[in-house]
Amino acid sequence: MKRYKYIALASVVAMGTLALTGCDDFGDTNIDPEHLTENNVPYEDVFSNAQHQALGSDWDMWRTGCIYSAQFTQQLVSIDWWDSYGRYNYSDGYSASFWSTYNSDRGAMRDVTTCYYRWKDNADMAVDFNIARVLRVYCFAKMSDLYGDVPYSEAGQPALYSYPKYDTQEEMYTSMLKELDEAQANLSGTAKMGVHDLYFQGNAAKWKKFANSLMLRLAMRLVKVKPDMAKEYAAKAYANGVITDAADNVVLQHAGGATTNDSSEPFAKIISHEDREFYLSKNFVDMLKSTNDPRLCLIATMVPNAASQTSDIQSGWNVASGDYGDMSFAKQEGLLQGGYSNNPDRVYFIGKVDARFNDKTFRENYGQHFSTPNRYTYADPTGPTFVVTAAQTNFLLAEAALRGYINGSAKSFYEAGVKAAFAQFAQFPSYKSALDALNGDATVGLGGSGTLEAYAEKYLAANPFNEAKGLQQINEQYYLATFGDPHEVFANWRRSGYPVLESAPMAKLDGQCATAQAGYTIPRRFIYPSNEKQVNNKNYVEAVKRLANGDTFYSRVWWDAN
Repeated sequence: MKRYKYIALASVVAMGTLALTGCDDFGDTNIDPEHLTENNVPYEDVFSNAQHQALGSDWDMWRTGCIYSAQFTQQLVSIDWWDSYGRYNYSDGYSASFWSTYNSDRGAMRDVTTCYYRWKDNADMAVDFNIARVLRVYCFAKMSDLYGDVPYSEAGQPALYSYPKYDTQEEMYTSMLKELDEAQANLSGTAKMGVHDLYFQGNAAKWKKFANSLMLRLAMRLVKVKPDMAKEYAAKAYANGVITDAADNVVLQHAGGATTNDSSEPFAKIISHEDREFYLSKNFVDMLKSTNDPRLCLIATMVPNAASQTSDIQSGWNVASGDYGDMSFAKQEGLLQGGYSNNPDRVYFIGKVDARFNDKTFRENYGQHFSTPNRYTYADPTGPTFVVTAAQTNFLLAEAALRGYINGSAKSFYEAGVKAAFAQFAQFPSYKSALDALNGDATVGLGGSGTLEAYAEKYLAANPFNEAKGLQQINEQYYLATFGDPHEVFANWRRSGYPVLESAPMAKLDGQCATAQAGYTIPRRFIYPSNEKQVNNKNYVEAVKRLANGDTFYSRVWWDAN
């Protein structure tokens, strides 16, 4: 990956992302990389890097995403490589991994903030500035949702603030909602950056919907702590216009992405490139099976060709020959979550609760027997990264209507959300192959003419909206539709409490369990990087004082009130 460096902004931009914008070479920007100054940096490329890196690389998606968030929320499980983190053990490097988006080679927060201030007072870049405002809020909201109080107002400006203060999450949310409201009001026309905008190629109308949909997401985070503000901004977002059609989903495309670098979809890279570390959890698969949800065939697959759980999954899938495993509904089985281990000598041994693992042959080849994410969809390295979707937005509108925040039918929004959740599978490049497999399924298939719309209609007819269980239904659907984005799944689970999850039973047997003092409950936030105690001690200490249980997994971020 080619990189250039410009000292004045203390930034490193991953030039490899430019392949996604249509530029074949740095020379296309007509700027001499050996003589970059603050005045001739290609800021549109800096923005492209922020868009790409804000969504994660395999570094933080692997660690805060799959190892932690997806195991916390029981969508994925590991019983070999990462079983201890299913028991909530703490690793500084893993818990702190998303922090690298502040600076270092990732630097999404730094880069978007650079563009934000560079374009702020430039009348010719007014549309670009307001686009940068939206992305900046997205970046900082994700960081704050993971950790709580974080550097915000002084972050990403190393020339001015070497030791940025930690803004309170309440201050951040107040500011971010205001930023989004102002930005959406000024988004029209086309941005100067054009194709360097990796999401919408400079289309301001699309960014306006993104801004309002993100405003709705942040507003609904506040239902437990500031319901009046939640109602105010949810109503504003809906009135201003949000994403309600899957065609308008905010996505980052990864056409031609390779797992050997950061060009591939990060969640898919982990699943498809590395050894078979993660499986779908029993809770997740059983939730889909309990309603005969045909999406299970689009989300999951069995890989019987793998010699063992540690076989390279690409070889196990026999991708070159077109064998992506067995997607049949009846065959799918989730692996028991709970912090279990595949090691028979450990107290956490899964054989104590699943007798099949007492058989050595089964134990050494268990990868053949449990579901993994489907290579046609969520494990496709060339697939899209979903940022904000119509499904998510419709479900939030359904909840807002149920709470009386907006006018409209919660049932209608809910049904629109389910339909959008099915429709978004069409945005995977190989979805037709997955749909063919689903159509031929003996349990839930509709035959050769089955469409995603028809599956959604059938699902809704069999599983109608029940207002008495509305909050549960809405947020369980959000949980399913957001698979592949573990950070957002973790955030909405904490916000809503759905689905109802039980703590890992093996955590109580683990002397290293990071949540022992909290009764071994599921973690509620991530721990700050340990080096913050040294490099930014004064501000770190002030932030930790505001945490009820200190800098631990079991303190809660501000909006996650008990």
